[in-house]
Amino acid sequence: MDGARFANAVVSINVSPADITWRAGVDVLVFGGTKNGLPVGEAVVFFNKALAEDFAYRAKQAGQLASKMRFISAPWLGVLADDVWLKYARHANAMAERLYQRVKDLAGAQVLFEPQANGVFVELPKAVREGLRARGWLFYTFIGEGGCRFMCSWDLLPETVDRLADDIVDLLS
Repeated sequence: MDGARFANAVVSINVSPADITWRAGVDVLVFGGTKNGLPVGEAVVFFNKALAEDFAYRAKQAGQLASKMRFISAPWLGVLADDVWLKYARHANAMAERLYQRVKDLAGAQVLFEPQANGVFVELPKAVREGLRARGWLFYTFIGEGGCRFMCSWDLLPETVDRLADDIVDLLS
């Protein structure tokens, strides 16, 4: 399982991590750290222990063995303790919901999907996209020309979401 946004999914659908991993038949989870507050690193969790048999060898052969792995691994202790990883995911999802609520009814903007986690997908006119970028906002476009992907992170401030929404409103008027 690609777990880049695993934490966001867990809190969004309000389930035990076990329910959507090993109980659902997942053999291996690559649990992303960078989208959950860590500077670098992913945790590879083997639920099917047989698949882990030669993992260390394969990782080393692929050049994925950091000489000071303990420094990459140590921050996981802080993120996993006291469910900090879930707190961060709840916050990111809440920021996406905040942005969604601000843009969903705007004339000239069309929300493409209701947010299910920490992303907001909205179609915006070219002038608005260009205006946002000119104001320093970074986002991806997809689905033809107008689809915009706004991802909300674990450390995104509500004031920043409000500034983005205000800029969208301003550029649409």
